[in-house]
Amino acid sequence: MSESEKTRDPAETAAPAAEKKPRTRKKAETPAAETAAKAPRRRAVKGEAEGQATAAGPDKSAAKKTRSRAAKAAPAPDPAAQLAETVCAFLSSKKAEDIVLVDVREKTVLCDYFVIASGRNTTQVKALCENLEEKLSKDGVEPRRSEGVKEGRWGVLDYGDVIVHIFNDESRLFYHLERLWGEGDNLRRWE
Repeated sequence: MSESEKTRDPAETAAPAAEKKPRTRKKAETPAAETAAKAPRRRAVKGEAEGQATAAGPDKSAAKKTRSRAAKAAPAPDPAAQLAETVCAFLSSKKAEDIVLVDVREKTVLCDYFVIASGRNTTQVKALCENLEEKLSKDGVEPRRSEGVKEGRWGVLDYGDVIVHIFNDESRLFYHLERLWGEGDNLRRWE
């Protein structure tokens, strides 16, 4: 060591060393700070470049997305809705009265649709239930359960997603299922 270094106070020699460390730290932090500062600009430039590409001409990926969204927008026909429509049309052809289709998908997990119809008397209620069951059996659709068909007051045919209720006039007025399940927008009268 030289004499000037020996005569110096140790605190003085420590001070320049302390000054050097922050400088080296500062240099180490600078590239990271510069990278962080540049990154948002790069993203902005990239976004602008994409915006210019779409403004200049149609983007193939955007066109594919649009086509796939359009395909998703047109849903496939609902088999339960088709069955309910078939039941309503058949009951109408057999002179059932006051046929109502009630969409209950939002109200219960029991089924998707109720079809409610009336017969003028117990004989017609029986005939409507039996003819409907026979017609749908020919189409390959069997009821899971059927209740009340023999009595002719309230026949219930359960086809899974569609439950058919065929009442005589007195029972229909008493139970009034449209009032219980219908809200106006989910109820459609068949004509």
